[in-house]
Amino acid sequence: MQKIIQLVAFVFLLAGAVNAAEKIVFIDLERVFDGFYKTQLAKEKVAVQQQDIEKEKQVMVEEMSVISGAVDSLKKEARDATLTEEIRDSKRLLYEERLLELRNKQKAIEEFTTRRQQQLQVQVTRMSQTIMDEIRQTVVEYAKNEGLQAVVDNSSRRAAIGVFIYTHPDLEITGAILTVLNSKRPDVLKEGSLFDDGKKPESKPVEDGGKS
Repeated sequence: MQKIIQLVAFVFLLAGAVNAAEKIVFIDLERVFDGFYKTQLAKEKVAVQQQDIEKEKQVMVEEMSVISGAVDSLKKEARDATLTEEIRDSKRLLYEERLLELRNKQKAIEEFTTRRQQQLQVQVTRMSQTIMDEIRQTVVEYAKNEGLQAVVDNSSRRAAIGVFIYTHPDLEITGAILTVLNSKRPDVLKEGSLFDDGKKPESKPVEDGGKS
């Protein structure tokens, strides 16, 4: 946190702002995000969709349980010595068919769960970004109206949107720094490559075809 404050002070010093430190404010963006009513509505919507996924999955699981019971019964009947060989063979064939059906159902449940959870995660990410964009825009408008020089996020979410939520245009020094850097640009055509190590390439003997 101390490093952030030092960085802010340094930026204002370079920009030549007068008493700018009095207009530096901090915001806990994480708390704002969690306390925003649209965030709560989004969470409720996600919770409902999660319940719907679980209900759909439960139906599939119940269907799989029925198939699993039939597989167990056919397996026992296929080994029942009181039945004729012909009947046991027919039971064995049915057992193999239902066993394949059971495995397919298990795979279908896994694929369904993975697909729906991925879809839900995409929706959560999209809603979160939309909410964060609205928060950021609100912060920027508030800062301009209040005449603030900078708004700094001091929450653990700052990596998602950046430490500086807003800075006054007068504090922008990118152009000035580029001017200083490019003023040192050498004449590449006259001085050679910028990355030339100063060594001249070794001259190769010219082949004269054996002539002296």
